[in-house]
Amino acid sequence: MAEENSSANPLEEAAANLSADLGGERVEVKGSSVGGVLGGHVSMSDSAARSVRAQALNMSDSAAGFVRTKSLDMHDAAIGFAASEETTVQSGNIGFLATGRLKAEELCTWLVVAGKVEGNVKTTFSPLSALAMGAGFGLAVMIFRTIFKRNRASQLESPASTEN
Repeated sequence: MAEENSSANPLEEAAANLSADLGGERVEVKGSSVGGVLGGHVSMSDSAARSVRAQALNMSDSAAGFVRTKSLDMHDAAIGFAASEETTVQSGNIGFLATGRLKAEELCTWLVVAGKVEGNVKTTFSPLSALAMGAGFGLAVMIFRTIFKRNRASQLESPASTEN
């Protein structure tokens, strides 16, 4: 079955070549939960990992907390934070993604920082909404600061006026 996937998906072949070139070992995680995974080409199916660091990562029906890889290929998977040079997503969720090139059929994410984006990507924060949110937060901090300064000033003046 793995050979069928590699012939159908060009990233599988590229990942295998990267693994061979860089001397990293091939790691397969199936139906298990692990703390950390480190390898050249990591393949995850029906699994969960706290962190994954690999030259190439192929995820299917899996979840990971933190991912750092050169090539990421996802199908029905979820990631909290991901950093990748090249990302391909058939369907999945990524909280925060930083990538050079993103190609997605269906991706839901909070925030994407990418050089090039192709496909259907739904983000919670666009650059404009992030800017608006930051400006709103800054304004709220200024208002609260002004209110608390006035309250503090009036409290400091009150004891002095009763003593005179």
